[in-house]
Amino acid sequence: MEKVFFISCLILLSACSFVGTAYNVGSKVGAVVLDERSLKDDWNDTQVNIQIRSELMAIKPTYALDIEITVFEGEVMLNGALPTVEDIETVVETAWLPPSVTKVYNHIRVQNPSDIFATSDDALIASSIRTRLLLTQSISSVNYKITVDEGTLYVMGIAKNQQEYDAVMNIIYATSGVEKVISHVRKSYQQ
Repeated sequence: MEKVFFISCLILLSACSFVGTAYNVGSKVGAVVLDERSLKDDWNDTQVNIQIRSELMAIKPTYALDIEITVFEGEVMLNGALPTVEDIETVVETAWLPPSVTKVYNHIRVQNPSDIFATSDDALIASSIRTRLLLTQSISSVNYKITVDEGTLYVMGIAKNQQEYDAVMNIIYATSGVEKVISHVRKSYQQ
């Protein structure tokens, strides 16, 4: 029972808001039906996220609270703020620990972590975009991971065609509060 509780806490810590958590859980359920990726890929990403978060909790619990970890097909994206370069190096090194990690995108800033109000604004922006992606029929929304940090939007995923990619980017750029966009979207049709 303690193990289930611990894993549940880790999963909840990976979301920056209740809305983000609800969306992620809904996406996981919907992924069985809608996702172009295999369920095994999604499961592996979840396991990598849990492993990284567990390692960070063991090193310094605030790392797991202050850093957003996004995993998509073995690629890890780190967002947030930490007070020192040494803290950032520790988190990045930890993100490389799972053997299935193929790439780490480090977007951690050197500064004190954001206040709760800035974080809630970011969560609202991310939630708005996730909802619009979900409601747009031409977009396989579960193939995209959205994170917003101090107005900068980070997106990971796989676009199935140029029209889908354009539709995703149009939604992102049309969203109020998005100041900058950093895309790690792969275009599967170009591979």
